[in-house]
Amino acid sequence: MLPRAKKKLFLVITKGTWGGAQRYVFDLARSLASTYAITIVAGTDGRLFREARALGIRTIHIPTLERDVEFGGDVKACIELMRLFRAERPDIIHLNSAKAGGVGALAARLAHVPRIIYTVHGWAFNEPVTRSVRLFRLLMSFLTQTLVHQTIAVSHFDALLAPLKSRTITIHNGIAPQQFLSRDEARAVLSERAQIPPDTFVFGAIAEHHTNKGLDILIEAAFLVDGAHIVIIGDGEERERLIEKISELSLGDRVHLVGFIENASRLIPAFDTYILPSRKEGLPYVVLEAGLAGVPVIATAVGGVPEIITDQVSGDLVHAFNDLALAESMTEFLTLPNTRVRYAEALRERIQRDFTLDRMIRETSEVYEG
Repeated sequence: MLPRAKKKLFLVITKGTWGGAQRYVFDLARSLASTYAITIVAGTDGRLFREARALGIRTIHIPTLERDVEFGGDVKACIELMRLFRAERPDIIHLNSAKAGGVGALAARLAHVPRIIYTVHGWAFNEPVTRSVRLFRLLMSFLTQTLVHQTIAVSHFDALLAPLKSRTITIHNGIAPQQFLSRDEARAVLSERAQIPPDTFVFGAIAEHHTNKGLDILIEAAFLVDGAHIVIIGDGEERERLIEKISELSLGDRVHLVGFIENASRLIPAFDTYILPSRKEGLPYVVLEAGLAGVPVIATAVGGVPEIITDQVSGDLVHAFNDLALAESMTEFLTLPNTRVRYAEALRERIQRDFTLDRMIRETSEVYEG
């Protein structure tokens, strides 16, 4: 008897670079490669494609599938995706990010794909935008949900915001055991990028330089906190504005933008405390990574973050948009080493128990076969 052919699973995302959504797509592809015939489709060719190709996972680049909304390009992307789906006849389409979700869902319906799944990594209409933009994004999110068979929210927070709650299920992101550098090794790597005295207390952040990540708020908070250095790893469209803010506040000797570093999460042990100052989040992998690394976390209470961190038990949660509250928490962490240790231990235990990759893969597979 001939072996049964694998079902075709297409994972579609707007950007093929690297961030939380891309990490999610890669983890699914790597974990399910023995079960499904997987193809990753993205609008840009970056680290996601490189990592996938290294494992022999097929990738397809659709240049018109860009992040920003542009009617002509969106129509072209929809047509290209529809032609691809009709030619390839996938059994399951799994869409990620708002743009890929909307365009991809329409294309998949027109191509009569049997099973269409959409994961929302934080609703776009929940970003700090104008009322008209928010209403437009809300309408697009509603239309996307009407076109797909099931929506996965990575947090209960996003599930509650879903325009069509009856078609939404929560599956928290999961993480496998990680390989981190030792504290000394990680500090040595950062010292090559920034002048940090050996025994200095370091607050750290790893984030795309985007408004949603709140790095400007972290810099403003740093102005109010003495006795520590702040290291920000990453790059992005807001970099020049952040540099200007650091200069305006005369923080060049204490706040360090060290740029993009490949596999930056392995450096988390260099930080005495991890800071997540975001204005908007889904369910951030970096908080899971910090927890596994045994590093205490201060984070804004946005999106699914409170579903990972219990305030004053496994970390410190502060209000978003509030540099004063963030500075107060940072100052407390400077002077309370026992509290930091207690928070870090509680966070690690929580993540190892409730945020495993195996659990995420199992629950997602059940949705595929639903």
